[in-house]
Amino acid sequence: MDVVVSVARKTDGRHWADLFSAAGRSTEMFEECFQRRWYRTAACYILVIAKLEGPAVSQYCALRLLQATLDESLYELAGELVRFLLRSGRDFENANTDSEKLSPRFMGYLLFRSPYKRQSSDLKSNSMKELSPHINSVMNILESHASYLMSGKELSKLVAFVKGTQFDLVEYLQRERQGSARLENFASALELIGEKLQMDTLQSRLDAEFLLAHMCSVKFKEWIVVLATLLRRAEVLVDLFRHDLRLWKAYSITLQSHDVFSEYLDLLSALEEELSSVSDRTLQSNGPVS
Repeated sequence: MDVVVSVARKTDGRHWADLFSAAGRSTEMFEECFQRRWYRTAACYILVIAKLEGPAVSQYCALRLLQATLDESLYELAGELVRFLLRSGRDFENANTDSEKLSPRFMGYLLFRSPYKRQSSDLKSNSMKELSPHINSVMNILESHASYLMSGKELSKLVAFVKGTQFDLVEYLQRERQGSARLENFASALELIGEKLQMDTLQSRLDAEFLLAHMCSVKFKEWIVVLATLLRRAEVLVDLFRHDLRLWKAYSITLQSHDVFSEYLDLLSALEEELSSVSDRTLQSNGPVS
């Protein structure tokens, strides 16, 4: 399979029909690669299928392959497939006169919906509603995977997924604040996310910084508090707590009342000192005018 598609890539596309009439039908070779989970090789057949079988068939194959690569956490390859799907979308739309010939299975795949979304998440933003069906198909698959990762707090994979596919994490977080991205309880979230991220490794700290930046951009307080605590980003916490003393009090009580968080007591002391200093400066600046 590798040899045939490598020959195709080095051969003028005008000769592909002759090549695959001898080697075998491109869709059948793609299917064999797909079934054997040779996903990188299967991806190489997508362009051949687009030329020999048409954009509708290549879109179908690419959508199936996209879902499979996401399931296997092959995010760089998934990103390449996303770019192909969006780029070839115009060709697919131009071939919409063939839609009546498409199988029910194919049409069902285009109407794919995420099992992880809340019911209310089906109400898309105006920008999502304006997207063409083929783009919606890609976005639905990507959002489903994002929800799967977020629900399981597989955060390192989420970062790799976002970077590999250029998925719009900010827009997703804005819609899912009360859905898959919601944190029910600070104490349990801090413990679970700490276990998932394994903050003693550099890559995990970089992943946490990446997520913290996105959470700050959407002002997602619950996540900001958890990630800033794990990263010991005192300046972020001080900036948050000095505007919300009730949150500071709840945060302080929680860390002090759970033995598992004893490692953060030094951070708590530093925060208390800094917040006291901020409070004193505020009182002085607001003092009586002589």
